[in-house]
This record gives sequence, C-alpha cells and structure tokens, in this order.
Amino acid sequence: MIRFAAGTLGVFLLFLVSPCAMAAKTDIVVLKNGDKITGEVKGMLRGRLQFSTDTMGTVSIEWEDIQTVISGTSQSVELANGQRFFGPLAKSENSEMVAIKTEQGQVGVGMMDVVAMYPVETSFWKRLDIRASLGFSWDKASSVGKYNVGLDTEFRDPNFITRGGLSAEVTTQEGEDDTRRANASINHMRFRKSKRFTSYFGNLESNKELGIDLRALVGIGYGWIPIRSNHNWFLLTAGVDINHEIPVEGEDETNLEGVGVMSYEYFRYSEPERNLKSNLSVFPSITDFGRWRAEFTTDLDIEIVNDFFWVFSVFASYDSRPLSEDEETSKSDYGVISSLAYEW
Repeated sequence: MIRFAAGTLGVFLLFLVSPCAMAAKTDIVVLKNGDKITGEVKGMLRGRLQFSTDTMGTVSIEWEDIQTVISGTSQSVELANGQRFFGPLAKSENSEMVAIKTEQGQVGVGMMDVVAMYPVETSFWKRLDIRASLGFSWDKASSVGKYNVGLDTEFRDPNFITRGGLSAEVTTQEGEDDTRRANASINHMRFRKSKRFTSYFGNLESNKELGIDLRALVGIGYGWIPIRSNHNWFLLTAGVDINHEIPVEGEDETNLEGVGVMSYEYFRYSEPERNLKSNLSVFPSITDFGRWRAEFTTDLDIEIVNDFFWVFSVFASYDSRPLSEDEETSKSDYGVISSLAYEW
C-alpha cells in the first residue's frame, strides 16, 4: 500500500512538473556575426539581453550585437520615447527592426529604440537581482579600522522598478569611541506615459557624525526621464516627504520637507562590465524654514570575474542646522569606500 501510494504521488508530481521542466526553449536570437542561438528570452534591460539556453545556461548578450529576436511568448517591449507594446516577437524583414505581434496587428520598431523587454508572465525570482558587498580596511600607524557591508536588490516589472538597499559602516580607533553610519532605503518607481514616473520612497538612517540616532522618512515624488537608452539613464524627481528625527542629544522632531533628486546611471556590459551611478538629493525643510539637507553618492562597479565586482563609492551628507545638541555633531559627513561585491 505504501509503495503504491508513493508511486502514485511520484507520477502525480511528475505530471505537475514535467510541463515546466520539459518545456521546449523555442525563442531564437540571431547575432550580427551570423551565430544563431535557441533558448528562452528572460528579459532585456540596460542594453543586455538575458537568454536561457540548455547547453550554456543563462547568457548575457549585448543588445547592439543582436540582429534578430524571435519569441512565441508575449513580451512587454518599451521604447526610449516611453511607448510600450505587448505581444510575441516575429521575424522582421529588416535586420534593424523588431517585429511585435500586437492585438492591433504587427508593429515594427527600431532595434536601437528598445530599452527594456520582459516576458509578460515571467516568475518573481527571474525579475529579481540581488547584490551583496563587503569591505574592510585597517591602518597600523593610526590603528583605524573600517568595516562596511551592503545589500542591494532590484525587482523589475514592465510597469515599475522597485529598489531596496541596506548599508552599514563602522569605524574603530584605539582610544576613541566607535562611529557608525547605517542606512536602509526602498524606492518604488512606477512608469507613466511620456517618460514620466511616480516615485514612492522610504528611508531609515543613523549617523553619529551628524548627530542622528535615527531618522525615518516616507515620501512621494513625480519625475521625468529625459534620457533613457541602452547605456544611459538620467532622471529628475520632485516631491515631498515627512520625516521624524531622533537626535543623539536633544528633543525628537517631525518635519515636512521638499525633495529634489537628480540621478544618472551609465552601464556597459562589454569586457569588463562596468556601471556608474550618481545621485544628488536635496531636502529643503518646509516646517523648519531655512534648514536644508543634501545627500550625494557615486558608485563605480567594475567586474573582476563573472558576477564578482570591485566597487568604489563616494558619499557626502550635509545638514545646515543639525538637530542634535551634542557639541561633537558636525554639519557634514563624507568619505570613500572600497569593497567587493557579488551579484546574482
């Protein structure tokens, strides 16, 4: 009886799994050098197509090296001008065009006009990117040690991108109190028409140098992407946030702030893969008139080996009127971080 039940369960599980496990990979990519690859389109973003094959696993192909993409799976295709089309991809008579079988009929778009593409029904985990980083430095002469860890995630959808990040840095020195800097953030960016988007964001921050035991804020913004290509993104955002601050010394305070953000991203996936991200955020206080804050970050990532990166980061923070009453509180904090990161 037990053997029969186990056999029945095994057949049932095989029946459930087999359509997925044995599903044929029938999408086709033809490269400009004439090579033809059969597999499954996983998505394209920042000038790189993720393509799953039976023999080579998932490979990354530079979009500019591709001549033709054919897929029987419905794809969401986004153009540099913000337009979106949905449907399977057919063979195009023009090698510089992508043919999309929409419900209204076949549409041809320029290959170099495509900035993002995703299978409409792909799974959660296939849309998620995760990167973990770790850095350490120590100077014998000054006995100064620095430790930093980071975790970044990005979830992609045809209609939005959600990013989350955690970072922490501790500086130790013999005979001195440890200093710490920690940050946790989330940003949900939903795309609108005409290169516009709505941004919803939250942040938790602790920075002893600026006299912040804890700052928590939530906000909303509206933005524009004047440049979005396969190698460059440039974003402008304006909005408001409400934050609650707990200083190292002094009374808690809640404020309403304006928000202005300027972001730039450059990415190139030829050998070696390299990415540059810069972000400048300015927060003029509305309820505490005359006070304003600013945050600046720049990250340069260079791939050492497959999915393993060297990361060089620069950060700077400024507060024109810190809330903390501690005499050691500074108006500014800045520094550089070197770390190693792995992405999967």
